[in-house]
Amino acid sequence: MSFPNTRVAVQGTAVVLVLSVTGCATKKWVQTKVVEPMDTKIHGLDQKVDTKTTELDTRVTDLDRSTERGISDAQSRADNANQAAQKANQAAQSAQQTADKGVSEATQAQQEIDHIDAYQQVKTETVLFHLNSSDLTDEGKQKLDTLAQNLPSMKHYVVDVKGFTDKTGSKRYNLELSERRADAVVRYLTENAHVPLVKIHVLGYGVDDPVADNHSRDGRKQNRRVEVEIMTPQMAAQASQTQSSATPGLQ
Repeated sequence: MSFPNTRVAVQGTAVVLVLSVTGCATKKWVQTKVVEPMDTKIHGLDQKVDTKTTELDTRVTDLDRSTERGISDAQSRADNANQAAQKANQAAQSAQQTADKGVSEATQAQQEIDHIDAYQQVKTETVLFHLNSSDLTDEGKQKLDTLAQNLPSMKHYVVDVKGFTDKTGSKRYNLELSERRADAVVRYLTENAHVPLVKIHVLGYGVDDPVADNHSRDGRKQNRRVEVEIMTPQMAAQASQTQSSATPGLQ
């Protein structure tokens, strides 16, 4: 970097000084002895200044580059830290979801345990019998087949079989007849529908708990019956009802 104005001023000052001292010096002598050496010195000074300026520019450029690298590195570290924080947050959310799911499943399992012995009815069917008979009719067999067709897909269930009679005959006879009717239904379910006997509860009630008036023929017909109920734990009842409603013909 050069300073032209300074150089001209110095040269002019030198010429004036020399002329005032010598008075008779020629222009050539002044040019050779004063101006040129002074110009050489000034040129050397300019070169030094230019060199220093170049060095300073280089240092500034290096500093700018170093600063930019520092900023870039800092930004990169900040981005990496942000990504790591996001991954940690996602992992925490996933862990929370897993924990919530575990709590929900544990709660459901506990509810199932609490209601393991609390059964409710999901299906029922009534099979009618002829007077003084414990033989299944074709209609009765069809009803039992329809009732039992979805039992293999159910995990937990019991079958209640209750036998009844009308009021014709003695009470003791009717109690035995109701038991034979219930046994006929159990035998059919175990042999034809392959329902495990361990899942069946059976009892004869005789003339007790009539559903119709025994003083009419139609009423006595309705009382000569076996009621079959499919029972499941309360927690499984809803699933069983949904499955049954989705199956045509299962009423």
